[in-house]
Amino acid sequence: MLTGLEIKRKIVHLATLSIPIGYAMLPEKTVITILVPLFFGFLTVDLLRHYHSKMASLFQRYFVGTVLREKEKDTLMGSTYFLFSSILVILFFPKSIAMVSLLILILSDTAAALVGKGIGRIRIFGKTLEGSLAFFVCSLMIVWVYPDLNRFWGSLAALGCTLVELLPIQVDDNLAIPLVAGTIMFFGVG
Repeated sequence: MLTGLEIKRKIVHLATLSIPIGYAMLPEKTVITILVPLFFGFLTVDLLRHYHSKMASLFQRYFVGTVLREKEKDTLMGSTYFLFSSILVILFFPKSIAMVSLLILILSDTAAALVGKGIGRIRIFGKTLEGSLAFFVCSLMIVWVYPDLNRFWGSLAALGCTLVELLPIQVDDNLAIPLVAGTIMFFGVG
């Protein structure tokens, strides 16, 4: 079932579109200059909340169960992983591949959550088939609409990311999805 909390989380998730939009409009160096300190700020807060009792108490009171998922209570936040993966894909992949990798994470993951929690019925590995199909279709749409991209390798990346999103792997989706997408597209056209 789609809850108000999940809708709030997806609104925050969609706000991260500012990174690929900023990357489209600004030079790579400028974007990295913004993202690296932002990442280290999030990482510092993340580590402090695990090792500093007052910070942990503050996070528990205001963020766990509201913006943070219960599973993020004992790990790094998804936003920390997202910033790290954004930096990596921007540094290591051509701009079109980095942009598509980030758009797949942001838009397809949002579609999967909204469809899966809204109308999903068939459960697979704790996810729903309907949510995974929404992820795949959204990813394909991104790949096929984005200019200057190899559609074949982009489609394989969409499939690979859908499997990463669906399967119960131990790596955070915010890190795994853009790296898998970028790697498949980069080495596919290599």
